[in-house]
Amino acid sequence: MAELIPYPFGALIERMFSELETADSVFDLPRKSFFLGKEGRDYSVPFHDKRAPTPLGPASGPQTQMAQNMVLSWLCGCRIIELKTVQIDDRLVIPRPCIDMATVGYNVEWSQELRIHESIEEYVAAQMLIQMLEEAGVSETPGASRSAEFQLDISLGYDLAGIQSEQISSFLRNLQDCRAIVDRLRPQIPEPWKAYRDLDFSDR
Repeated sequence: MAELIPYPFGALIERMFSELETADSVFDLPRKSFFLGKEGRDYSVPFHDKRAPTPLGPASGPQTQMAQNMVLSWLCGCRIIELKTVQIDDRLVIPRPCIDMATVGYNVEWSQELRIHESIEEYVAAQMLIQMLEEAGVSETPGASRSAEFQLDISLGYDLAGIQSEQISSFLRNLQDCRAIVDRLRPQIPEPWKAYRDLDFSDR
C-alpha cells in the first residue's frame, strides 16, 4: 500500500488560485457549491470561548488530516473542523481497507496515517490556505463578521500515557504557538501570489 504523502504547500496554492481563475473551482469543487450562507440569517454558534460562523463541520477522520480536504470542508460551509486524531504511535502499518462493513462493522485503524510532525504542518497549512481564500474574498457568509473564526479543533488519543508523552506535548505546544511553522511555510507561497506572504496569519 502506498504511503500517504502531503502535497507541497506551494503546489497547493498554485493549484488553488490557478483553478479558481481558469475553472471557477477549488480542488475540483465548483464555485456554485461554495457555501455562502443566506442574507439575514445568523448561523453562528458559541464554541469553546469563541463564536463559529456556522455549526457545520466534519468529524475527525482521514478527511481531516490533509490540508486540501480541510479547505474543501471550509468552502462547503464548515467552520468547526475536528482534526484527525493524533496519537504517539505514528508508524503503524494499517491494512487496507481498514474498515469492513459487509455485515458487522470491523475497524482495524487506530491512528493517523501521517507522522506527528506532518500532521502539525498540514493543520497549519490548512489554516493559512483558508486565510488566503478569505483575504481573496472567495467565501463569506452574509452577516457574519470577518472576526468570526473558523476553528480547527484538536483531537488526541488514545490513552493517558500517550497524551502525556513528550511527542504529544510538543504537538500541542506547536499548535498553540505555530509562528515558527507559519514562518517556514510563508516563503513557499509562489511568486504570483507573493502578496499573501505578508498576510497576518494566525499563530495559534
